[in-house]
Amino acid sequence: MLQTGEFTTVGGARTIRADVRIVAATNRDLAVQVEAGLFREDLFYRLDVVPVALPALRERGDDVGLLARHFLDAAAAEGLPRRQLSEPALAALAAHHWPGNVRELENLMRRLAVLGRDEVIGADAIAAAVADRQALPGGDAPAEIGAAVRALIARIAGEREGGLDDGTLYARVIGEVERPLIEAMLARHGGNQLRAARALGINRNTLRKRLDDLGIAAKS
Repeated sequence: MLQTGEFTTVGGARTIRADVRIVAATNRDLAVQVEAGLFREDLFYRLDVVPVALPALRERGDDVGLLARHFLDAAAAEGLPRRQLSEPALAALAAHHWPGNVRELENLMRRLAVLGRDEVIGADAIAAAVADRQALPGGDAPAEIGAAVRALIARIAGEREGGLDDGTLYARVIGEVERPLIEAMLARHGGNQLRAARALGINRNTLRKRLDDLGIAAKS
């Protein structure tokens, strides 16, 4: 279809002419991928007609504040609490490396909109939110979660002698994991407690109790 502009549906016999424009995006250097034999050369040249290079967010420091405010405004338009960014917060955002690019910034702003305690977001809130996201890198990888839990146990063991044998280990480990888990689900579901509870596999009343116990402020 890219070559001729025509295609045939599965099981069909009639040739259909397509009047479309193809927009393809990637975060890989396709020329390098072609040289390595990892991407078809003919497909590369069919796609590479009008290349547009968009720098990563970390290379567009002046855009970070504008995008952050845009995402906070978008969150407010969806019914989430309206937040503002202090000048130190903007500086903290500009200094961050943004390995997750624009999507990381969007998710961070939504999380702060849902879970932030103050109308004006400060640099300390930015630092805490970024630290929470980095605490479990690749959080959906079981091996990395296991490694993080083992590191937590080692930290508890080093805090005081007998720290693993005083009967509090289970509660302490679960407590460390439960807060970011609940916060992540609330952020994912825009602060909706019912949907977050369903995602967690618990009922809404249980979630509300845990929010109160953990001191997590969330949209009702």
